[in-house]
Amino acid sequence: MIESGGDGFPIRKLAGRCGYTAPTIYHYFGDKEGLVVALLEERFARLLATVRTVELGPDPVSNLRRMIAAFLRFGDENPTFYRLIVAGSRRGGDRTPPSVEAVRALLLRPWQELAHAGRLYCGDPDAAGQSLWALLHGLTALRIGRPQVDWAPGLVETAVDSMLRGLIRPAPVGRGGSASG
Repeated sequence: MIESGGDGFPIRKLAGRCGYTAPTIYHYFGDKEGLVVALLEERFARLLATVRTVELGPDPVSNLRRMIAAFLRFGDENPTFYRLIVAGSRRGGDRTPPSVEAVRALLLRPWQELAHAGRLYCGDPDAAGQSLWALLHGLTALRIGRPQVDWAPGLVETAVDSMLRGLIRPAPVGRGGSASG
């Protein structure tokens, strides 16, 4: 799958390389799409495990930044798998593995903490979280899909910083967290 850059690999060729017959592969995965979905879940479960191990402190903004860094690093390191999820969505299917939804839920927790503390300008943690989710997917998909573009070295940091500054009020001085937001 990685060699073909996506799901353009023939099952018979895969069978020849892995030592199983094509019918055996079909037995376990139903079809090629089932195999791709299983592979995506296996890979994105690694992302979930990484995000779950992010060291959390008292500042939800710092926690969010560390989770964002893990997510973006994963996209950079796994372009084929990320591309497969996007391609499945464009064809009308949904290849989003449960582990991706679990990562999204983890990224929503700091937003909920910020909303509870009255630190969101919009007041809606779901809208803030979905906005960030869209930004992260956009940054990742653009950089993977258009590697020939000379992206600015600070693109990711500028985009994330701008979004966070636009959505999050600074922490009151002396009440935990940094005053920088």
